[in-house]
Amino acid sequence: MRLAHPARDIWPLLCPVREYDWIAHWDCEVVHTESGINELGCVFRTDFPAEGPETWLTSRYEPCSRLEFVRTGRDRIIRFEITLEADGNGTALAWTHHVTALSEEGAALFEGYAKRLADNMALLERMLGHYLDTGEMFRPGT
Repeated sequence: MRLAHPARDIWPLLCPVREYDWIAHWDCEVVHTESGINELGCVFRTDFPAEGPETWLTSRYEPCSRLEFVRTGRDRIIRFEITLEADGNGTALAWTHHVTALSEEGAALFEGYAKRLADNMALLERMLGHYLDTGEMFRPGT
């Protein structure tokens, strides 16, 4: 993902609380945060139809450079990394998923996973870029 904005503008938006500002379908329950926003040790829950209930833990928090979550659900665990690096025209973000199936159902989630992830990342890039450019949420299909 490449955005024409500095990491200092992007970083605060990579937060379960701030994602309500720019991700139209975002929904979570914050379980633990001392600051009220994302931080090392922040815990929140999601329950998206395609993925089921998951608990997320912020396991690495290096402002403006690296963020990691561990996402746990009944059928899989994902270590989700986001790195940010200045690229001369803004910021390059690498989003990496390390997925481990915990059941046959979890293994079945891998079918088509790369395509779904690529589609989701393209949409996230569009939503995040739009928000950074306009200060308003991009709503797909409107």
